Parts: sequence; structure tokens; C-alpha cells
Amino acid sequence: MSAIAPKKTKRGSARRISWIWWLLLSLMMLAAGLVFSPQQIETRQWSRQDIWGIDRALIRRTLGLQIDQNRYPEKISIEHEGSHHNATVEYTIDPSLQAAVAGVFEKYNPDYGVFAALDADTGEILALVNHQRRGITDQNLATRATYPAASVFKIVTAAAVLDRDKASPSTVIPFNGKTTSLYRKNVLNHKNTEWTRRYPLSTAFAKSINTVFARLGIFSAGAEALLDYAEAFGFNRPLDADFALAPSRLDLDEADSWSIAETASGYTRRTTLSPVHGAVIGAVAANGGQLVQPSVVRRIVNDEGLILYALDTAPKTPVVRDQTAEELKVLMQATVTKGSASKSFKKFFRHDMKTVEVGGKTGSLTGENPRGRYDWFVGYAQKNGRNLAFAAMCINEEFWYVKSAYVARKAIEHFFSESGKDEE
Repeated sequence: MSAIAPKKTKRGSARRISWIWWLLLSLMMLAAGLVFSPQQIETRQWSRQDIWGIDRALIRRTLGLQIDQNRYPEKISIEHEGSHHNATVEYTIDPSLQAAVAGVFEKYNPDYGVFAALDADTGEILALVNHQRRGITDQNLATRATYPAASVFKIVTAAAVLDRDKASPSTVIPFNGKTTSLYRKNVLNHKNTEWTRRYPLSTAFAKSINTVFARLGIFSAGAEALLDYAEAFGFNRPLDADFALAPSRLDLDEADSWSIAETASGYTRRTTLSPVHGAVIGAVAANGGQLVQPSVVRRIVNDEGLILYALDTAPKTPVVRDQTAEELKVLMQATVTKGSASKSFKKFFRHDMKTVEVGGKTGSLTGENPRGRYDWFVGYAQKNGRNLAFAAMCINEEFWYVKSAYVARKAIEHFFSESGKDEE
């Protein structure tokens, strides 16, 4: 007796039709901008990137050249695997903050002026302001890394010793010589004398004492730790921004004590820094010790209104302990209240600014690309849950026009002003 094949029932057909219908409906919902969170379909996690193929790398390739030329196109054509999408870009830039800082540069007119700011918690770029006294506007100075980091690198040196419990903000490191000088005898062969000065680390950081940080680099941190923390802070590697960003460089000879001294104190042109990376470093202290990914694109929408790309909260990479981040804030606040940036913040903490927490690190050194005297202020400002990280840099060829710390002050005043007007 031959076997009889099971008869297909209407109920089985209905189930298949229902399953196909729900699959098509789910895909339609995903294509329509992913209004809901990604759905689980046949054990695969779907997202906009799965459907449209648009990720940070593709955005970087599409917009990199234009942003490098200081242009932020609203309308773009984005290509993926042979498919072209005409789309509109929404940026994270805060137009009000951008205009306010541009106004400061226009008023004082330095030879070169750059200001980069981002949300210290998310990495969203809030400002990328460029100024050149010669009127050149098609160069985005904020994304380049040809500038000597100078004493801004002391943040990394401080992190290396604080995070490994080699020092605390109250640790006293004796030194001889001027605060701004760096001589081998004072670093490599220190001797206590009647002229020896003794400051706690917080004061040495605030006053940017080169000899102290050179000695910390050699005798407390060491070359290996300096290199490790520098890489953790983003040197010598890409930061995975969604725009073209030159990597900051560190060139340290581990076998040469003087190379360690120069690097740790920032007294070298071999360590370079981009303003965007400077803001990322400022964010580490402000957000509990995390490295954020800089992002300038909030979302991309095609001509049919479908969301092709939306900025998700990018993963943050731990750099230092939360305790270390708090200790870095102690050092950076001292720079503002009693250190090298105190003149620029004179009478700052009043009215709307009374409860703003501000910290930072200055840096100054001559450089060649472009030629001039570089002046940095990298830091953060916090109030009522708003968390701003920034880097201001001015380059002057012959005369000083405005200090970078003052540019940052005006940006902070605008950003946190409750009245909508800058503090006088």
C-alpha cells in the first residue's frame, strides 16, 4: 500500500501567508525610518546600517573633504554599493555658540584662531570655529594636527601618575629653576637647596611648572606608562570621528631620559594635537574618565523623508578611573582660579556664571605649521547637567591679540548664560 502524502490544509497556508505578511510589514517599518527600536527577525538584529549601509566611515568619506574645507553641505548624494541616495544632512553644530565665538575672533582678529567644542558626554560637536587674519575661510584648522600640544600634554602626564597612585593633587614635588624653564641639571640631578621651591601637584599643574612634570615623567610615570596613557587618550591612532580628522602624534624615545622629560612636560614640538582632539581630552576629566567619539552628523534623511542614518550614543572607552577624573578636575580648576588662566577668568564667577564649574590647561610654544606662537586652553565647563568640553587655540606671528583662555571664557559665558547675553 502506497504512502499517502499529507494533505495541505488551508490553516497551514494561512499561517505561511500570515508569516510572510508580518515579515514584509516588519521590513516596511524598518525601511520607514526605523520608528521603533530594531526588531528581532529570524535571530538577526536589524538596524538602519543593515538596510542602507551608511556608517561613520561612509559619512567620513562622503563629507570629509568638504568639512576639511570648512564647508557643511545640507544637501548631499551618498553612495553605497552602487546605490545613490540624495539626502539632507542635519549637523550637531550649535549655530548660536558657533556665531558667538566667531564674533570674538572677529573682534580681536588674531593671526589664527580656532575653537572646537563638544558635548562631553556624547561627543557631539557643538562648534568648529576657524579664523584667519588674512581672511582665508576654506581651511578647517580644527581638524588638523600640525600644532605642538605644548603643556596641554601635562594632562596626560598627570593622569598617568594619578591613575597609578604614584601621586595625588596634594603630593609635593620639589624643584629648582624657573617655572617655565627646563634644564637637564634641574631634572636629572635635582638637589634640595635654600632656593628649592615646593608646591603641591595641583599648584605645579596650575602654574605649568615644566621641571616638576619632567621629573614626574621620568621618575614616577616612566616611558611605558606615558606611551600607554597617551594612546588611551587618543594619540598615535584615529579617534573614529565621522569626519576627516588628522591623528595627533607622539614621538617618544623610550631609551632617552631627556625625551621622556620633554614629552612629559610638553616642552617639545614632536607631540602634536588637533583642536578637536583637545576637546576630547577635556571631556575625559568632565565625564568620569571616558574617551568620546567626535560626531558632527546628527542624522541623514533622504528625499522621501526616510531616515538613512541617525547618530546613536557611541560607546565610550574608559581611559582613567572615575577617581582620577575627579582629581584631574581639581588640577584643572586650579589653573582657572589661581594658575596660568586666572587672569582671563578674573571676575568670571558671578551672576549666571556663579555656579559654573570650569577647569582647563594652558599651553604655549612656538610652531612652524603655521609659523607663530601657539597659545592653547583646553578644558571643560559644567552646570545643571550641561557638560561642555572645548579647546581654544590662538596663533600669533608677532603680536598678541587675544588669549585662548579668554576666547574660551566668552564661549562658556554664552553657552551657560540664562539671559541669553554674554556676561560683561
